[in-house]
Amino acid sequence: MRLVPTTAPYLKGARLLIAADCTGFACPSIQEEFLKGRIALIGCPKLDDRKQFVDKLSEIIRANEIKDITTLHMEVPCCSNLRTLVSEAVRLSGKSLPVKHFVAAIRGGVSC
Repeated sequence: MRLVPTTAPYLKGARLLIAADCTGFACPSIQEEFLKGRIALIGCPKLDDRKQFVDKLSEIIRANEIKDITTLHMEVPCCSNLRTLVSEAVRLSGKSLPVKHFVAAIRGGVSC
């Protein structure tokens, strides 16, 4: 998330996947189920600076006419904060857009 320019051309009108960085390794179906037609941004809800994450994402939303956001995080407690961070960023952006949340189970599988 930190390295993405807020005005990158690929963000214009994009559908975003905001994924916890560990989900790419723990969820083998991420390519087929979540990435198709979306721009992926990753971060760690435990280790990333909360304010920087929220500020950056809200800036991206404001600047790019984002169509919708899908979140994906692991079922572990430290990862579940991703949902809160994304919801806060959408609120701060002042925009209303659809957000879907998914949780990857430790033993495999994904739920809403």
